[in-house]
Amino acid sequence: MGLDCEPFKARRAAAGPSIFLEYSAVPEFLEPAGANVYAGGFVSTRAVSDRNPGGLVADQPDVALSAAGDIVPLRFTGQAGEYFRIWIVNICLSIVTLGIYSAWAKVRRKRYFYGSTLLGDSAFEYLADPKAILKGRIVVVAGFAVYSLAGKINPLAGLAMAFVFLGVLPWLIVRASRFNAVNSAHRNVRFDFRAGYREMGQFLILPVVLVPLTLGLLYPYYAYRKRRFFLERAFYGATPFTFTASAGAYYLAYLKAALMFVVFLVGSIVTLGIGALPLYIWFAAYRDGAVARLTWKNTRLGGLRFDCRWTTGGLFKLHFLNSLGVIFSAGLLAPWAAVRAARYQLQRISLQPGAELGAFLTAAQEQVGAIGDEAGDLLGFDFGL
Repeated sequence: MGLDCEPFKARRAAAGPSIFLEYSAVPEFLEPAGANVYAGGFVSTRAVSDRNPGGLVADQPDVALSAAGDIVPLRFTGQAGEYFRIWIVNICLSIVTLGIYSAWAKVRRKRYFYGSTLLGDSAFEYLADPKAILKGRIVVVAGFAVYSLAGKINPLAGLAMAFVFLGVLPWLIVRASRFNAVNSAHRNVRFDFRAGYREMGQFLILPVVLVPLTLGLLYPYYAYRKRRFFLERAFYGATPFTFTASAGAYYLAYLKAALMFVVFLVGSIVTLGIGALPLYIWFAAYRDGAVARLTWKNTRLGGLRFDCRWTTGGLFKLHFLNSLGVIFSAGLLAPWAAVRAARYQLQRISLQPGAELGAFLTAAQEQVGAIGDEAGDLLGFDFGL
């Protein structure tokens, strides 16, 4: 998983926390609601960024963590001015190199957000090699080019290529999820994602076939199954995440969100469209907050529990001001919006009981030190999903 989740993916400014079809794994799969943190993955003790060029972040002593209280929140230390410099350089170099630099831009962005997110005094870390991401993107572009060419030559050939893509989609998602997971770390302990291609293929029947056939009525069940599927196959070191929410709870959350959507539609008509933007943001804030709280509060890591304090009012203010800033600055305030979103969302996620956190992290480090780390040998490249 990564700060980029399925319970942290960098998503649209007003939407929520983002991941392949919208899928992902820790800190790409620790993003319960697919919250929009504009980051991508969790961060690490040695995160490398412009603010932390040596990648060194002092670990907080376990005694200090144990004494910190029953609740230990995440902290975000990023600044809009710092990220703006990274953002503008990334855009310029990506344009000049015709997109080749975008792989390095992704790594710089993620390392900044990971390295600015702390649990205790230890930051998260993004370890991916940009060349691996570039290789994956070349494969994706080449595949799309073959598909487009086949479709122009013969429509049946294009249809055949579409079925080929659906056949390899489970493999692509598993590879991308595992890549994002094992390249996310905290205190030198990597996250992991372990799923088989067959079980991924069986899971994809739900969003690809059943949700459209039921005209979206199965979407709440899909949202529940997606979070359960990715979280229960996610690990921090050797410790698995667990998920305790029920499908009924997701149906209730989405039913209430549907009622809010009706309010948005009626309000937009009554106000002749003038109130459409604030009403839609209110609906999205309610939906994202409800789903995020439901997901995080039912996520466990060993004996640790997560908590989430996103509120409808807080998310509305966040996304409304972000939207106005980005629109009226012609996009130049996008880094400011990204940092504001990350600070609000991350700092309202916490773990408890705090007294057990230090011992848990120490045990995870010792366990990984004993079994070694072979992740680098298992994964060659990322598809950018």
